Amino acid sequence: MTNSSVPEMFSAASSRPAQQASRLRWLIDPMPPRFMLPLTGLWILGLDWLIFSQNVAWTAGLATPLAVVLGFLFGSAGTFFVQRRFARESGLKAAVKALVAGIVVGIPFPIAGTAVGAWILVASGLGSLRERMLKK
Repeated sequence: MTNSSVPEMFSAASSRPAQQASRLRWLIDPMPPRFMLPLTGLWILGLDWLIFSQNVAWTAGLATPLAVVLGFLFGSAGTFFVQRRFARESGLKAAVKALVAGIVVGIPFPIAGTAVGAWILVASGLGSLRERMLKK
Protein backbone atom coordinates (compact mmCIF):
# COMPACT_ATOMS: atom_id res chain seq x y z
CA MET A 1 0.00 0.00 0.00
CA THR A 2 1.44 3.35 -0.98
CA ASN A 3 0.87 6.67 0.68
CA SER A 4 -1.11 7.87 -2.35
CA SER A 5 -3.76 5.17 -1.82
CA VAL A 6 -4.37 6.09 1.82
CA PRO A 7 -6.09 9.46 1.17
CA GLU A 8 -8.30 7.85 -1.48
CA MET A 9 -9.41 5.18 0.97
CA PHE A 10 -10.28 7.75 3.65
CA SER A 11 -12.04 10.10 1.24
CA ALA A 12 -14.26 7.28 -0.08
CA ALA A 13 -15.16 6.15 3.44
CA SER A 14 -15.87 9.66 4.67
CA SER A 15 -18.19 10.52 1.77
CA ARG A 16 -20.75 7.85 2.75
CA PRO A 17 -22.04 9.53 5.93
CA ALA A 18 -22.28 12.88 4.13
CA GLN A 19 -24.19 11.24 1.28
CA GLN A 20 -26.62 9.59 3.73
CA ALA A 21 -27.08 12.88 5.56
CA SER A 22 -27.98 14.62 2.30
CA ARG A 23 -30.49 11.89 1.52
CA LEU A 24 -32.24 12.52 4.85
CA ARG A 25 -31.86 16.31 4.79
CA TRP A 26 -35.02 16.73 2.68
CA LEU A 27 -37.08 15.50 5.66
CA ILE A 28 -36.40 18.75 7.52
CA ASP A 29 -35.72 21.08 4.61
CA PRO A 30 -38.47 23.73 4.40
CA MET A 31 -37.82 24.31 0.69
CA PRO A 32 -39.87 24.13 -1.49
CA PRO A 33 -42.59 25.73 0.62
CA ARG A 34 -45.08 23.16 1.86
CA PHE A 35 -47.84 23.19 4.43
CA MET A 36 -45.73 20.91 6.62
CA LEU A 37 -42.31 19.31 6.56
CA PRO A 38 -41.95 15.72 5.36
CA LEU A 39 -40.80 14.75 8.87
CA THR A 40 -44.09 16.11 10.24
CA GLY A 41 -46.02 14.00 7.74
CA LEU A 42 -44.05 10.91 8.75
CA TRP A 43 -44.70 11.71 12.42
CA ILE A 44 -48.46 12.01 11.87
CA LEU A 45 -48.82 8.87 9.75
CA GLY A 46 -46.45 6.84 11.94
CA LEU A 47 -48.20 7.80 15.18
CA ASP A 48 -51.60 7.10 13.72
CA TRP A 49 -50.52 3.68 12.53
CA LEU A 50 -48.73 2.85 15.78
CA ILE A 51 -51.42 4.00 18.20
CA PHE A 52 -54.51 2.66 16.50
CA SER A 53 -53.13 -0.59 15.14
CA GLN A 54 -51.81 -1.46 18.61
CA ASN A 55 -55.10 -0.42 20.21
CA VAL A 56 -57.07 -2.86 18.08
CA ALA A 57 -54.49 -5.64 18.34
CA TRP A 58 -53.98 -5.54 22.10
CA THR A 59 -57.23 -4.28 23.58
CA ALA A 60 -59.85 -5.03 20.92
CA GLY A 61 -60.61 -1.31 20.81
CA LEU A 62 -61.32 -0.92 24.52
CA ALA A 63 -58.48 1.58 24.94
CA THR A 64 -59.83 3.86 22.22
CA PRO A 65 -60.52 6.83 24.54
CA LEU A 66 -56.95 6.69 25.84
CA ALA A 67 -55.60 6.24 22.31
CA VAL A 68 -57.52 9.32 21.13
CA VAL A 69 -56.08 11.47 23.92
CA LEU A 70 -52.53 10.15 23.43
CA GLY A 71 -52.81 10.58 19.68
CA PHE A 72 -53.91 14.17 20.06
CA LEU A 73 -51.20 15.01 22.60
CA PHE A 74 -48.28 13.31 20.84
CA GLY A 75 -49.42 14.43 17.38
CA SER A 76 -49.71 18.04 18.51
CA ALA A 77 -46.48 18.12 20.51
CA GLY A 78 -44.37 16.46 17.83
CA THR A 79 -45.74 18.63 15.06
CA PHE A 80 -45.24 21.81 17.06
CA PHE A 81 -41.64 20.85 17.84
CA VAL A 82 -40.70 19.88 14.27
CA GLN A 83 -42.36 22.90 12.66
CA ARG A 84 -40.80 25.36 15.15
CA ARG A 85 -37.35 23.77 15.18
CA PHE A 86 -36.77 22.85 11.56
CA ALA A 87 -39.24 24.97 9.56
CA ARG A 88 -38.57 27.93 11.90
CA GLU A 89 -42.22 28.91 11.93
CA SER A 90 -43.82 31.37 14.31
CA GLY A 91 -45.47 30.01 17.43
CA LEU A 92 -48.98 30.72 16.15
CA LYS A 93 -48.41 29.11 12.74
CA ALA A 94 -46.81 26.02 14.33
CA ALA A 95 -49.62 25.85 16.91
CA VAL A 96 -52.31 25.84 14.21
CA LYS A 97 -50.53 23.02 12.39
CA ALA A 98 -50.07 21.20 15.69
CA LEU A 99 -53.81 21.47 16.40
CA VAL A 100 -54.65 20.07 12.95
CA ALA A 101 -52.13 17.24 13.40
CA GLY A 102 -53.47 16.44 16.87
CA ILE A 103 -57.01 16.16 15.55
CA VAL A 104 -55.90 14.02 12.60
CA VAL A 105 -53.89 11.63 14.80
CA GLY A 106 -56.62 11.59 17.44
CA ILE A 107 -59.32 10.44 15.03
CA PRO A 108 -60.03 6.87 16.21
CA PHE A 109 -59.44 5.07 12.93
CA PRO A 110 -56.41 4.60 10.68
CA ILE A 111 -56.01 7.42 8.17
CA ALA A 112 -53.39 5.85 5.87
CA GLY A 113 -55.82 4.78 3.13
CA THR A 114 -58.16 7.75 3.37
CA ALA A 115 -58.38 11.18 1.78
CA VAL A 116 -56.87 12.62 4.98
CA GLY A 117 -53.84 10.36 4.59
CA ALA A 118 -53.51 11.34 0.94
CA TRP A 119 -53.68 15.02 1.90
CA ILE A 120 -50.87 14.51 4.43
CA LEU A 121 -48.73 12.82 1.79
CA VAL A 122 -49.25 15.70 -0.63
CA ALA A 123 -49.03 18.55 1.91
CA SER A 124 -45.76 17.27 3.35
CA GLY A 125 -44.09 16.20 0.11
CA LEU A 126 -44.03 12.53 1.10
CA GLY A 127 -45.88 11.66 -2.10
CA SER A 128 -42.59 12.06 -3.97
CA LEU A 129 -40.66 9.81 -1.58
CA ARG A 130 -40.36 6.91 -3.99
CA GLU A 131 -39.04 9.07 -6.84
CA ARG A 132 -36.66 10.85 -4.45
CA MET A 133 -35.19 7.58 -3.18
CA LEU A 134 -34.85 6.05 -6.66
CA LYS A 135 -33.23 9.21 -8.04
CA LYS A 136 -30.35 9.12 -5.56
